[in-house]
Amino acid sequence: MRKLNKLSIFDECMNSELSEREMRETVGGYGGTNDCFFDCMAYITEQFGGSSTPSYFMNDYVNGAGNLNDSWEGTKVPGDGLYGPSMFDESGALNEDIANYMSNYFDIVDNTSGSGGWTTGDTDISSLFDDEKTGSGFIMGAYRVDESTSHAVIFESYSDGVYTYYDPSTGTRGSASGGDVLGAIKATGLREEETDKEE
Repeated sequence: MRKLNKLSIFDECMNSELSEREMRETVGGYGGTNDCFFDCMAYITEQFGGSSTPSYFMNDYVNGAGNLNDSWEGTKVPGDGLYGPSMFDESGALNEDIANYMSNYFDIVDNTSGSGGWTTGDTDISSLFDDEKTGSGFIMGAYRVDESTSHAVIFESYSDGVYTYYDPSTGTRGSASGGDVLGAIKATGLREEETDKEE
């Protein structure tokens, strides 16, 4: 059996409507089911006492068919469900849709220096661990795995330029260098609509 690299898998198997850049720059591009962002959404929801599956969030993100108490209409981009949402927008900035979507389900900390709810930069991201300033909660972060792949996880701590994380996609813990971290969003609770829906 021939060993395929990511590019040849894209060429032979993936949705040809996505450009190579779009496929490579997905939050969910770390292998497996490619839904790490949606796994993080489900994990955070569960930690706050709610219950929604990654597939629920995936369907809602793409089609706007989940939480009917918000104005989210979905991205209508099939690849966002198949490969995870794109980490960057066309201008190269962090994808605001990710933060906007999360704010439909969670109270999120106002960003300190990012765009669209993302917190960027080691100093600002590490400040999200200060619960006295930002409230207690869970930090969904994305880090660069390699030149073409990013991965969403739950950051648990920060020390000396290194973030430790829990990966809901694999159930494992690991660490990421601050230089590889692209951005983070802190959720401090379920939004009222989500709480009402789940009860």
